[in-house]
Amino acid sequence: MGERQPLFDNAKFAAVALVVCAHTWMPLLAYDRTVAAAVLTVAAFSMPLFITLCGYFARPRPGRPQVDGPRLIGQLAVPYVVFQLLYNLVGMALERRLAPIHLLEPRWLTWFLLSLLIWRLTVPLWTALRHPLPVAVLVAAATGVVDAFPAELAFGRTLGFLPFFVLGLVLRPEHFALLHRRAVRRCAPVVLAGVAATLWVVGPKLLNPGWLEYTDSAAQLRVGYPVWLAVRVALAALALVAGAAFLAVLPARRTRYTALGAASLYVYLLHGLPLKLVQASGIYHARLLHHWWTALPLLGACALALAVVLALPRTVRLFTPLVQPPLGRLLHPEGTSRDQPVPLHREA
Repeated sequence: MGERQPLFDNAKFAAVALVVCAHTWMPLLAYDRTVAAAVLTVAAFSMPLFITLCGYFARPRPGRPQVDGPRLIGQLAVPYVVFQLLYNLVGMALERRLAPIHLLEPRWLTWFLLSLLIWRLTVPLWTALRHPLPVAVLVAAATGVVDAFPAELAFGRTLGFLPFFVLGLVLRPEHFALLHRRAVRRCAPVVLAGVAATLWVVGPKLLNPGWLEYTDSAAQLRVGYPVWLAVRVALAALALVAGAAFLAVLPARRTRYTALGAASLYVYLLHGLPLKLVQASGIYHARLLHHWWTALPLLGACALALAVVLALPRTVRLFTPLVQPPLGRLLHPEGTSRDQPVPLHREA
């Protein structure tokens, strides 16, 4: 295993922290246009960047099988079942009603584990193709013609976000090195400001979460397929440009928060529980949060603090039985070894 590169740990924590911010601001999406622009800007590239990094660390390595069954079961399949049950139980408690639990219908944040498992299982397919990225783009584009995505397997998101995962598979270290040239770093803040301004202008057209969450087809969004495809292409372009600019402004050196990047999967899986409790408390109806100059900094600071707390070593040790359940003799030792890289948890 090579030496860890601070840039990727910085990027992993920054990306997951932005995901937490987007989820924290999301209930206020329709309250204020500036809040909506901030939410849409962060949501437009944070999850695509997160998934692209997943693909980058899923690239085949010498001496390692492309599909390591025990590792995928121990690090993705079993945690998916654990959090699927947990989120369903918490949901029933908050809604005060009993409901059947369907393991193949992801609840809240669990779609990511299921989608990542599917993407990881298909790595041999993408590495066997001469031009995998165009094929993945065509697959994602074809999903717009279906009437409705089935709830099972997070079908819409799994295929909609697929090009970003495949992009990560084809990226190489030299591509990231380009982002830290002086000229690129100088332009990056202007690019991010331009993306935010663009989404401020078009924001009212994108208030349906189905656009940025990649969950709905053209029929579900009640637009024609050409419009659906044009918007998806535009959003993907914005995600790539903003994601690249965001990586360019991140430090490539070790910082105080670099070590937190090793726990990004913990932050992602665990932050939904306190957020659901906060949403159920009714705090979002407070007048103080109905203005962008109070909602954005207050909720943003709380979200970043939550991300930091969930990434601390003490928190990781506490929740390891949930995120990485000890399977003992049920799996091959390599499948559950904590010295092995976890997708977007430890760098390969």
